[in-house]
Amino acid sequence: MADDVTRSDAQLSDPGVKPRLEFHPPDKLMIDERYQRSVSTKRGKQLIARLIEDFYWPFFGVIIATDNGDGTFCVIDGQHRAEAARQRPDIHSVPVMVIEDMSLAEQAAAFVAINENRVRLNGLQVHHAKVRSGDATAVGIDAICRDVGLTIYNNVPSRQNLKVRHTMAVGAVYAVYQTHGPDILRRVLSCMLKAYPDTEDDLRAIPIKAVAAYLATHAEADDAAVVRFLGRRDAESWQEAARTVGKNEGITTVGALAQMLAAELQPATDPVLLERGAA
Repeated sequence: MADDVTRSDAQLSDPGVKPRLEFHPPDKLMIDERYQRSVSTKRGKQLIARLIEDFYWPFFGVIIATDNGDGTFCVIDGQHRAEAARQRPDIHSVPVMVIEDMSLAEQAAAFVAINENRVRLNGLQVHHAKVRSGDATAVGIDAICRDVGLTIYNNVPSRQNLKVRHTMAVGAVYAVYQTHGPDILRRVLSCMLKAYPDTEDDLRAIPIKAVAAYLATHAEADDAAVVRFLGRRDAESWQEAARTVGKNEGITTVGALAQMLAAELQPATDPVLLERGAA
């Protein structure tokens, strides 16, 4: 918990007029696109569709709006939620924190302040929250990590706080699980931990994805050989080597490292390499 900060009354800002909390029909909530983000963008429409499908009051929160004085309210924060509620025939009113007498400039300033001061969750925090909520994918990933002895950090650590058998590559872990399944993820993480049992910054996204891509297309691959291959260099060195190969061949760094694995471990039987040799 952050330390409490004690200030004198003279140092505190004027909080302004206290808002009122009311319930209003969603169709009375208006969006001023002179300063608001449009809800008509592709991303906005996707978000609204998800909110409509998964509408749940504990997740909805409170709309912040100013009173237009004619029975309508101009939304300052929550326009996507308001639009999702409007499109739900079973939602007849939503909670609105109404702020009186705001000019357009004040509304725009409030919009900026709310969005600039919002602390957004990073992928590490989202993962652990999903585990606690019982999300099936997160729980499955958590179980695999526990089984192999890997810890996903709770938050981004400073350089001096890096730990062995820990990773920040939560996005890569999810990508492997969702693309290739739990068995491949288990093999990948086991290989990575055996290759780098005592180092603090080698369980990185690119090697994780590359090993997954290799194992997914070489079911008979020898995991011990993968471990020996990785253990010859640290993750950063592999990434740099693969980046060079990728630039030369016009492929991704992940694809290049997977190709390097295949070239070393199965050069005589790899179909991609044989095709290139015949060309």
